[in-house]
Amino acid sequence: MQLTETDNQRFFDERKLREKRCAGWLKEQSKSVRKPVLLAAIAGITNGLAIIAQSALLAYILQALIIDKLQWLVLMPYFLWLAAIFVLRSVCVYFHQSCGFEASANVRASVRQQLIDKFASLGPTAIKQRHSGELIAITLEQVDALENYFSRYLAQHTIVGVLPIIMIAVVMPVNWIVGLIFLLTGPLVPVFMALVGMGAASANRNQFLAMTRMSGYFLDRMQGLATLKLFGQAYHELTNINHIAEGFREKTMAVLRIAFLSSAILEFFSAVAVALVAVYVGLGLLGQIHFGPAQQISLSEALFVLLLAPEFFMPLRQLAIFYHDKAAALGAADAILTILEQDTELVIANNHGHEEPSSIINNVLNTLDALDNKSSLIEFKNTSKSYGQRQVLTDINLRISAGEKIALVGESGAGKTTLLNLLLGFEAATEGLVLLEGQSVTREQATQTLAWAGQSAYIFHGSIRDNIALANPDACDQSIIAAATAAGVTEFSTQLAEGLLTQIGERGYGLSGGQIQRIALARAFLKNAEIIVLDEPTANLDTANKKRLLDLIDLLFKDKTLIIASHDNEVIKRMDRKILIQQGRLVP
Repeated sequence: MQLTETDNQRFFDERKLREKRCAGWLKEQSKSVRKPVLLAAIAGITNGLAIIAQSALLAYILQALIIDKLQWLVLMPYFLWLAAIFVLRSVCVYFHQSCGFEASANVRASVRQQLIDKFASLGPTAIKQRHSGELIAITLEQVDALENYFSRYLAQHTIVGVLPIIMIAVVMPVNWIVGLIFLLTGPLVPVFMALVGMGAASANRNQFLAMTRMSGYFLDRMQGLATLKLFGQAYHELTNINHIAEGFREKTMAVLRIAFLSSAILEFFSAVAVALVAVYVGLGLLGQIHFGPAQQISLSEALFVLLLAPEFFMPLRQLAIFYHDKAAALGAADAILTILEQDTELVIANNHGHEEPSSIINNVLNTLDALDNKSSLIEFKNTSKSYGQRQVLTDINLRISAGEKIALVGESGAGKTTLLNLLLGFEAATEGLVLLEGQSVTREQATQTLAWAGQSAYIFHGSIRDNIALANPDACDQSIIAAATAAGVTEFSTQLAEGLLTQIGERGYGLSGGQIQRIALARAFLKNAEIIVLDEPTANLDTANKKRLLDLIDLLFKDKTLIIASHDNEVIKRMDRKILIQQGRLVP
C-alpha cells in the first residue's frame, strides 16, 4: 500500500516529536553531571587559550631568529614560557578527558540503575514479553552508546560557543582579512554538519533496532538449540541469522556512510579556509598583494595567523565528529525510553481508566466488605483478566483459608498460571479484586507473605549455599544448613567434595531435576513465608523421586497454606481441596 502525503507528514511529525523527547531526556540526564561537564569545557577552553599563546610565542621566536638574528640565550625566557605552555596543555587535555569520562560513567551508572528499577517494577510477566537478548543489548550496548555524548559532545558544544569567538577577536587586530576569512568560513562547518546530521539520528536508531533484534533472536535460538537440532531446523535458523546479520551490516554501513560524508565535507571547508589564509599571507610576504594588512605584514604576524588557522577549525571539526555521538545517543535514548516509558501495571484492581462508574462503586463496596471479613487469607472477588481482546480469566470467586492445602487443576492454557500471577502480584486484574489478608494485593506484600517455586526453578551460577540463601540473604549458616537438611539437599551435597559450597553451573548444570527441585524447596522453607505457591513441582520426575519430593513438601509445609498448580493425580490426592479451572472459569 502506498502512503499518502498526509501519512508521510504524520510519520515525519511523530519522529520529530520522538526525537525531541529523546533530546529532552538526554538533557535531563545531563543535569546530574553539570559540574564535571563544565570542568571539562573549562579545561578545553584553557587549552585553546594556551594554543593562542603558543602560536604567538612560536611566531615571535622564529621572527627573532630568522629576521632579527637574535642569539639563543636572549630568547631563553621565551623558550621557558613555551615549555610551560606545553605542560599546561598536557594538564588541560588530561582534565578535559578525565572529567568527561567521570560525567559519562555517572550517567551510564544512573541509566542502568533506572533500567534495573524499571525491570523490577514491570515484573517477570512483562519482562517475558521481550527478548532477553534485546533487554541485555539495551542495558549494555545502548547505555554504553551514551558514553561519548556525555564525555565529549556536551563539553565540546560549550567550547565551540566560546573558543572560536576568542580566536577571531585575537586575530582581527593582527590581520582583519584573516579574521574575516575565519568569520565567513567558520559558520559553514556547523551548518553543513547539521544538514548531514539530520539523517544520522535516524540511521543510528535503525542500527540500534537491528542490533537489539539480532541479539534477541540469536540468544533465543542459542537457548533453544537442542530443540532446533531435534526438529532438524538448525541450518534453517542459521540462514535466518545470516539474513538478520546482513541487515545489521547494511544499517551499520549506512551510519558509516553518513560519518564519512560529513567528515569529507568538514575537511573540505577547513582545508579551503586554511589554504586561503596561507595564500593571502604568503603572497603578502612576497609583495604580490597590495590590499589590506598584507602590504605591511611581518613574518611573526604571518606565522601567527597561519599557525592559528588550523587550530581555529579544530574545535569545529571535533564538534562535527562528536555530533555523530549525539546522533548515536539519540538512537540509544529511543531504545532506552521504550523500556522506561512502558506503563507499569499497578497491582491494584480496576486501575485502567476505562471503567464504568457503577463498576468502580461495586469494587469499593467489595473492598469494604473484605475489610469487615478477614477470615479468608486469600480471596478472589469477581476477578477477571484479559490481554487486549483475549479473555483469560472470567468472574473468579475463590476463598482460601489459612492452613489449607489447595490443588489448582486445569488443562494447559486454562488460566492457572495467570491466576497465580495475580496472587503473586506480577499482574493486575482487569476487573474485580485480589485480596491478601484482607487487603488488595501488592507486589511488596506478596513478596513478604508468599514463597514461590516454579516448574523450572532457576539455579544461578554459584554455590549450592548461595542458591538456597537467595530467599533470605541475611540468614545465618545454621538456618541455611537446617533448610538444606529439611529439604533433602544435604542427602546429595554431602557426597560432593565441598558440600553446600560446591559450585554449580548456570541453570543447575550438573544437577538432576529432583536435586534442583530440592534446592527450590529449601529456598521456600528458608523464607518461612505464610503461603507457599508451587507450580508443577513434580514435572519431569520419575515415580520414586516424585514420591520423595511430595513427602518433603508434606513435611516442610505442613503448617503453611499451600497452593500447588499440578496435573498430577498423586499431588491432587494429597491436597485438602481441588480447584478446577476450565477456559478461565472455576468449575464447581
